[in-house]
Amino acid sequence: MRIFHFIYDHVGNPWVGGGGAVRIFEIYKRLAQRHEITVVSGSYPGAQDHIADGIRFHFIGSKKNNYVLSTFCYAASAFRFLKEHGGQTDIVVEDFAPWNPIFSLLAVRKKPVILHLNHREGAGILRRWYILPGLPFYLIEKFYPKFFKNIITVSEGTRRKFGVNAIIISNGIDEEVLAGPPPEEKETFLFFAGRLHKKNKGLDTLLEAMRLLPSERLIIAGRGPDEEKLKKMQKELGLDNVEFAGFVSGERKMELMRKAKLFVLPSRFEGYGIVLLESAAGATPAVASDIPELGFAVNAGFAVNFRMGDSKDLAEKIKFLGNNDPLRRQMGAKGLKFAADNTWSTVAMEFESYLDKIML
Repeated sequence: MRIFHFIYDHVGNPWVGGGGAVRIFEIYKRLAQRHEITVVSGSYPGAQDHIADGIRFHFIGSKKNNYVLSTFCYAASAFRFLKEHGGQTDIVVEDFAPWNPIFSLLAVRKKPVILHLNHREGAGILRRWYILPGLPFYLIEKFYPKFFKNIITVSEGTRRKFGVNAIIISNGIDEEVLAGPPPEEKETFLFFAGRLHKKNKGLDTLLEAMRLLPSERLIIAGRGPDEEKLKKMQKELGLDNVEFAGFVSGERKMELMRKAKLFVLPSRFEGYGIVLLESAAGATPAVASDIPELGFAVNAGFAVNFRMGDSKDLAEKIKFLGNNDPLRRQMGAKGLKFAADNTWSTVAMEFESYLDKIML
């Protein structure tokens, strides 16, 4: 099968290289021996077409060091690319974002097209971009998915928010991560890993909570557009107990995850939260915001939630778990079991089965 997958994100993108990019890489590297896969992503300074683990990565749009220009140029370039090269594929997958819809249904009319939905911001778009500038994106997010009959979402919460008829294929964890045993004794720091986006990831809430937790230590790992804003906020709040570790990945990331006392994910928007699976694999309990997309971790017993945006409630939940060693060990064991049952190999097989069904 020849697959074209369009997604602006890429793991090397300095602006947006989050869970969506990781997801498609992990899925497709397990399918590349049986299928011809081309991933078309947004360009950025230094981006070069290449093949990795059997996947062809092709970059389109502006190479200038400007995120806004890059993301809008990607949408136009992707539509043109699909119009010109659509005959070279059997199936098209469009990873949806309201900032750069590629209108794949108009670009190819005789090939099956799948829309992939990660998360929905809803009215948050209007709060972030203000009403008039944000209104086009809000309307695109609300109505664009309704035109597709083949849709994948990563969680039941995402499916409900979009109000579409979709198959749910969640995220997974690399089997190799499970091979690393958790340490006998956890260290005393809290840990966050992810894209440094102040509002989307709720990092403003986390920093405000740390002001209420002077005896706790927090390590924030990642990169993103709001890094300097967050460091400025840290300084303004006088938070000597917060450390920015920069971008970490692979074994270093899992080493921190395994050693942490608690993992904290205060997001306002998520698709599924791959990092929660990583915390589960590290036997590290989590404190997560109460958005529906993260409810799976609470239901599985390895996380507790707090009221999204409520720094006081977040601080109280951290105190509650931090002072209960037996409960943390019990939650860590449940996390390990959940991670073992949700690997990328399982996800890849589900994804492949859905593609086969669409092609019939």
